[in-house]
Amino acid sequence: MRDITADTGFSLLESLFACALLGTALLSIGHVSSGAIVLMADARNRTLATTIAVAKLEELRSSIAPVDGADTVDSRGEPAVDGTSRRFERRWSVTAVAPGAAILTVSVTPFPRGVASREVRMIGGWTAVRR
Repeated sequence: MRDITADTGFSLLESLFACALLGTALLSIGHVSSGAIVLMADARNRTLATTIAVAKLEELRSSIAPVDGADTVDSRGEPAVDGTSRRFERRWSVTAVAPGAAILTVSVTPFPRGVASREVRMIGGWTAVRR
């Protein structure tokens, strides 16, 4: 026959330790996943900023006489309007190095500036079309 007085279950101390261990593991997973979300947003902003910078660099290269400037665009490279959720500040400069040749620099910074808003800078050369 079975003894009813035998202790075969978990004690309160064992249960508390298991809950603390589970809580620590869940907090660690939450911290890692929130960090991954921030890094993913940064990667997306940098990819969009790079695409916008390359488009402007190509536009400047195709121009007969490019000049310095700046503007604010949306994620498609179109002029940003009020209410646009994702905006980028774009600045470019033209530095003459020789007659008919210049260095083009395009910098794109995501708005608003924060954790996931590092600047992207593209540098390229330009030579005037001779006819």
